[in-house]
Amino acid sequence: MNRRTDLFAAPRPVRALADLFANVWQFGYVTNDLDRAIDFMSERFGLEHCLKLPAGGTFLVGDEPGEFEAKFAMGSRGGKIIELIEPVDGVVDFYRQILPADRQEFAVRLHHIATFMESGDEAWERLRQILAASNLKVEYTLVIPDRVRAGYIDTTPELGHWLEVCQLQREDIDFFTSLVDDSV
Repeated sequence: MNRRTDLFAAPRPVRALADLFANVWQFGYVTNDLDRAIDFMSERFGLEHCLKLPAGGTFLVGDEPGEFEAKFAMGSRGGKIIELIEPVDGVVDFYRQILPADRQEFAVRLHHIATFMESGDEAWERLRQILAASNLKVEYTLVIPDRVRAGYIDTTPELGHWLEVCQLQREDIDFFTSLVDDSV
């Protein structure tokens, strides 16, 4: 079966917040030790195919540029992507807030469910309007040119986790598809 069809089929158009759940492609976990988290996910859960990724892009807090540093790894086992994130410096409290206060205590915690939507500014603006109607907004945005625009929406009071809404470009879709295809 073609995994690209399964994971990255044309996304359901976002006309209501619930439409986002039809396009889930990733579960994002935060940790206070990326190397240990990679080993833990492999040994405990069998997530053996996990790659460290370079960080980069433009990070926005609301509409203003912000400083942001984190380490990332992604893996799969033939399906959804698992993202591991170690917040390092800058505007990373939205990641750290669910980690133990004692930074020596190792943890891996669900931070967000990632969904994808159609690309383009018009679709992004429609999303903002739908969010505003529910008193929500894109709190943080990461833009990597020619790859992704990813917006974080704080749904922790209602759902216990953030939503990450991504507009994925061909380069990222190809990368993630190969990550899934190369996994067990």
